[in-house]
Formats: sequence, structure tokens, C-alpha cells
Amino acid sequence: MTVATIVFRRVLRAKRTWALALLPALGIVVGYMMLTNATDEKAAYAGYLSGLLFPLIVALVSWVVAASAVTDERDELTILYLAQTPVARLRTAVETWLATWAASLILVALPVLMAALLARNADLAASSVLDVVVASVLASAAYCGLGVLVGFFTKRAAIWGLVYVLLWESIMSGFAAGARNLSISQHARAIAARGVDPWTRHEIDPPSTSAGVALVVLVAIVGVSLLLAGRRFSRMNLP
Repeated sequence: MTVATIVFRRVLRAKRTWALALLPALGIVVGYMMLTNATDEKAAYAGYLSGLLFPLIVALVSWVVAASAVTDERDELTILYLAQTPVARLRTAVETWLATWAASLILVALPVLMAALLARNADLAASSVLDVVVASVLASAAYCGLGVLVGFFTKRAAIWGLVYVLLWESIMSGFAAGARNLSISQHARAIAARGVDPWTRHEIDPPSTSAGVALVVLVAIVGVSLLLAGRRFSRMNLP
């Protein structure tokens, strides 16, 4: 059985995961209310992306799932078993990330679908639906990468993730220009706003970076996070 399979099964069986599913459920309810009651469909779509989907649902779900998976391995000493296998430490980190990323995408799938429905309700092009899906998938990958990395450094990784998401992603990145460039959700906005009309783009309020640059940044975050996670795992002092 691969590391990815072990981690994936543990994540889906954890009570924490299903408690965390309440957040996507709330997103579906809010999205449905926007879908049926909004007088400005484009503003509703933009508000759902920039105020709920990227900085809260995708961010919190992905980070907490990834960080908790690693800290659970440490608490249950499963990490000792993984360390004794002939599998490279970097590969273990990558497979842990893949498993948590897959689990996170399952949890956020319906809120992303709701965003797609809001896009169609706003008469946006079909490419906009694809853009928001790509943005959500890449943002989740980046958050999971950081969650795995921090999980190898501290058992309080989930708490640090909450602080990062609620303070940096939701507050600081909205006020400080420099913080926007260090925000995963802001880069997700840049991808989601790629092909929309100027009015909708203004409502989404993406950073000045292009969608291509944002895509590269998110992929780079994943790559660097996993390299550092593998390095950290190989140097950990295990009992």
C-alpha cells in the first residue's frame, strides 16, 4: 500500500475532515442565495470568489487537511514506519501532498461548482468557468503544499494555518499591496479574472500580475514547499 493511499484513507475517515466539510456546505448555501437573489449577477460572482471561495473555503480546507495529515502521522508515530521504508523522504512528502490535495478537492468540489453556476448566471464566457476551476485546483495545491511543509516543522501547523488564512489572506492582502503578491488567494483571483470583462475584473480585484505569472507562482509554491518538506523530513530527529 502506497503512502498516498494510507494518508488518503486516514484523511477521509477522520472526524475532523467531516467537521471541516461544514465550511464548504456553508459556501454552497451562500452561493445558492446569491444565485437566486442577486440583483447584480457579476458582482455576486466576483464577491463569491474574492470573499468566500478562495480566501476561506479553498484556503482553510486545503491547509487544515494537509497540515493535520502530517501532524497525525507524527502523533500516531506512523511517521516512524514511513521513515523506515525504502521510499525516499521526498517521495513520502510528495505522496502525502497528493493524498491531501485529492481529499481537499473532494471537499471543495461543490463550492467550485457553485462558482461555475454563478459565472454562467452572470452570462460570462465558458472560459471563465474553466479559469475558476483551474484557479481553485492550483490554489488548493499550493495551500496543501504549505500545509505539508509546516506540518513537518510543528504539530500546531493547523493553528498556524488558521492564523495565516484569517489574518494574511483575508485581511492583510486586501490592504497592503506587498501582501497581495504573497497571497495564494490573490494569485488565484488573477487566474480567475483572466478572461472576464473589465467590470467583473474590477469587482474581483485581482493583483496586477498576469494570469500566466500567477500560475507559475502557484506551481512554484508547490515545488518549493515539497522540496523543503522532503529536506525537513530527512533531517528530523525521530524517536
